[in-house]
Amino acid sequence: MPEQRSSSPAMPISVEELAAAIGGTCVLPANRRSGQATDSAVVVRGITHDSRSVTPSTLFACVVGKHHDGHHFAADALHAGAAALLVSQVLDVDVPQIVVADVRAVLGSASAVVWGHPWRRFPVVGVTGTSGKTTVTHAVAAIASACGTTCEVMGTLDGTHTTPEAPELCRRLSQAADAGTGMVVLEVSSHALAQGRVNGASFAAGVFTNLSHEHLDFHESMEEYFNAKARLFDGRSQIAVLNVADTWGRRLASMAAGTTAEVVEWQPSDIDQVVVSTEGLSGRWRDRAVHCGLLGRFNAANVAAAAATASALGFDDDAIAGAIAAVSPVRGRLWPVSGPADDITVLVDYAHKPDALAAALAGARELGAAGGRLWAVFGAGGDRDQSKRALMGAAADRHADVLVLTSDNPRSEDPARIASDIAAGVVSRRDADDGLYVELDRSSAISYAVRNAQAGDVLVVAGKGHETVQVTAGHSVPFDDAVVATEHLRQRRSAQT
Repeated sequence: MPEQRSSSPAMPISVEELAAAIGGTCVLPANRRSGQATDSAVVVRGITHDSRSVTPSTLFACVVGKHHDGHHFAADALHAGAAALLVSQVLDVDVPQIVVADVRAVLGSASAVVWGHPWRRFPVVGVTGTSGKTTVTHAVAAIASACGTTCEVMGTLDGTHTTPEAPELCRRLSQAADAGTGMVVLEVSSHALAQGRVNGASFAAGVFTNLSHEHLDFHESMEEYFNAKARLFDGRSQIAVLNVADTWGRRLASMAAGTTAEVVEWQPSDIDQVVVSTEGLSGRWRDRAVHCGLLGRFNAANVAAAAATASALGFDDDAIAGAIAAVSPVRGRLWPVSGPADDITVLVDYAHKPDALAAALAGARELGAAGGRLWAVFGAGGDRDQSKRALMGAAADRHADVLVLTSDNPRSEDPARIASDIAAGVVSRRDADDGLYVELDRSSAISYAVRNAQAGDVLVVAGKGHETVQVTAGHSVPFDDAVVATEHLRQRRSAQT
């Protein structure tokens, strides 16, 4: 393990010092009375772009977003005690303002300065890619912890964003360092990279898993999506750990060679002789036997990524091989909710894009009894990339025996329209007689599959994974796939007695 870096924790910083650090211009209020404390003495002790989170001595960042302009909330922030503003247009207010061309673009760097550059206080590993980020981050953390390094994971399972906004992220990193955490493993989304949430960051290692069709409502093209991911390897990662079995990963390897101190190449086949069962997966990594509790053959790739990352960070390969046993299933990622008393296998998975759904179903297929059927209960999110819906239908059509199309956070869209878009990709079946069902009530859809499955069948409830709410027509209602499936399994067992 490399020597950990350290620096002082966050300290109050003057507005002028902060402006100089981020390349902004400090504008002082014209109506300050002479004789009062100079504006250079105004210090900030925190930063936020949410006016509801302002506390005294906070710097309020007026981010201009798609739907809201933070400049319109400056008065609220000042009323709550903001000491200064970060703006792209000077406002008529009686506090210092740091003026920059784009507030969003410098928010990451400003947050890093305010929180004392927490990235420098311990190794931070960033994991990006379309699929596998959550599992890889938890696997790296499990391996590091088993090898004696205290580790914290930040990502999809512990916040509203895969990657927290820069002020929250830097605050949490600083707090983790203060608490003595030895390493942080962070999911880094394409949105976070495109929006600059990790600007000003330095990563001990950046990891790339894969790239496939996703988020094209935001990025508009695969090339733009790739360019966003590539920003993790523009020099801010000391080591680039890249999946060169992926076409996009090979492009990254060529690009990173000129900007990153070290490029480490890995591929899913680094774990070979893979054997899967309901107990997990086993195989060999660098001629060492390994085993862990992750379900599904596709998870061998995630283990390979985590092992390569740990090795690149300096952990001993023999120790890594033994520590892989500490890697366990992640909530909502091919997560088993059925138990020994059940005659069917029910798995909850977060897969909400075509390739991820295909991988989850292919992995689940191997866990059922010989001759058993594979059920897929899934939908697609509303107000999101519509072009992936038919592709998801096609993926399920190829891999599952029975499809139950249902709602998955339809938001403002008509759930029936979304189901129709998915069904457009299903070509081998057209109705219930062919194994295609539509039940828009998600609980009823899960119930239907659980009630009608035969002994030895495997059910994959996909799309929501760890999520605990269903968003429909602007309202969020409690809904947890694992909880709902568990209840329907209980009812199935009761009916069998």
